[in-house]
Amino acid sequence: MRIVIPGLALALAACSPAPVPPNASNAEPTPIESAIPPSPTPSPTPLVLGRVTEAAAAQVSGELRCAFLSDTSDLLLVGAGDVDKASRATAVVMRGATPVLLTARAPGGFDAMAQGSSFADTDLTASITRGAPRETGHKGSSHTATLSVEASGAAPLAIDGVWECGP
Repeated sequence: MRIVIPGLALALAACSPAPVPPNASNAEPTPIESAIPPSPTPSPTPLVLGRVTEAAAAQVSGELRCAFLSDTSDLLLVGAGDVDKASRATAVVMRGATPVLLTARAPGGFDAMAQGSSFADTDLTASITRGAPRETGHKGSSHTATLSVEASGAAPLAIDGVWECGP
């Protein structure tokens, strides 16, 4: 029987778990919480557009013009472009009382601008999304439209209105 007992001891030793170091634990580590509360995330400031003034509208250059009027008939964007398809149209909006001169993001001149365009400077982007056509009493075009404006540090803005273009 002496042979059986050492064999049994070897079999039991092979099946037993490895010894646990004295400082080890099977429990998940407890997260350490900071005594400093997290800083609140600042909410973006509202973007305020003013009515485009005559002086601001004079800053854009081009043979033909377009204008975005809100549903309350506020003139919020004036654009101008040449018939030259290689040129870029320009536009102006009023950020509060300050005129912001913008350039079309893509070439196409007046024709691209009339279809709805996107204008930008280093901080602000204004895009016109043209909708259904409207009757006009002139040679130009008129469509329902949405003016979308984005600026760094400000909440985006979308305004419904009319996009009118022509001589």
